[in-house]
Amino acid sequence: MALHHAGGGLRQQAPARASRPPIRSAGAPAGPRPKCSLAAPPARLAERRQRPRGRAVPGALGARELGHVLAINSSVFLVGYKALSSGLSSVGIAHAWFLGTVCLAAFQVQGYVLVCAYFVFGTLATKVGKKVKIAEGTYERNEGKRTPASVWGSGFAAAACALAALAFHGDGALCTILRTGFVASFATKLSDTVASEIGKAYGRTTILITSLKPVPRGTDGAVSLEGTFAGLAASAVYSVLAWRLGQVDPTGAAVCVCAAFVATNLESLLGATLQRDYARVLNNDVVNIIMISAGAAVAMGIKLALGS
Repeated sequence: MALHHAGGGLRQQAPARASRPPIRSAGAPAGPRPKCSLAAPPARLAERRQRPRGRAVPGALGARELGHVLAINSSVFLVGYKALSSGLSSVGIAHAWFLGTVCLAAFQVQGYVLVCAYFVFGTLATKVGKKVKIAEGTYERNEGKRTPASVWGSGFAAAACALAALAFHGDGALCTILRTGFVASFATKLSDTVASEIGKAYGRTTILITSLKPVPRGTDGAVSLEGTFAGLAASAVYSVLAWRLGQVDPTGAAVCVCAAFVATNLESLLGATLQRDYARVLNNDVVNIIMISAGAAVAMGIKLALGS
């Protein structure tokens, strides 16, 4: 303790305290103390980043999302009602509205555009060579308008893929495979429609797929060179469109074309064999459901084998 003279008086000065080194536990590394943080450890952060960013409940649509889906689909149907009514019956439009809602919810706007594209291309193909088809009695019944059965004969497999994608929304790999099946189902049906309509209007030589004998145009199970190439071109154009819209990759687009070719030939085979003997059960709509389901299944199988 020291005495210090200041201002004519004496003041006692306290001794300076010696600085003590920080107490460290044995084996602790030297250096500044880590700051307290509420952030999760790096391991937990990495785990969170790896989790799929899906909906909280797989397959569940929030009220806001569902409202957007219904609003978009309903607006399209209202604006395009005149065009829709040219290719669909009134009840068929209602069923198509449900199909569009499911596909939009599962595969977003890009997938919805593909559904609309199928309808437009399919309707145009039906109108090709109309006079020739009417003269030969091969033009579609009901002025070519699609009934509810026709809607599901075209969209059953796509709706199944869409519902499965909604149910397993958090599984990215599975959804990729289901999206490929969705595209392949419509590519298959469009290929079949174009091949049939072009073949009925412009097919020079139509043969039965089982016996390869010439048969009249429009015969179930019959194929033509013109129709076959037109169907291949239609599925290729549709699959490329799906690729450009980001629904499939280039490999997936090629897979869809191959699957469509296999499935349409299966449909011709069924038309030439079982459909003749069991026409009441295996009508055109049932055969179409089998065909598009086969197209989707073949595409998903190939995609899975390739490692998606």
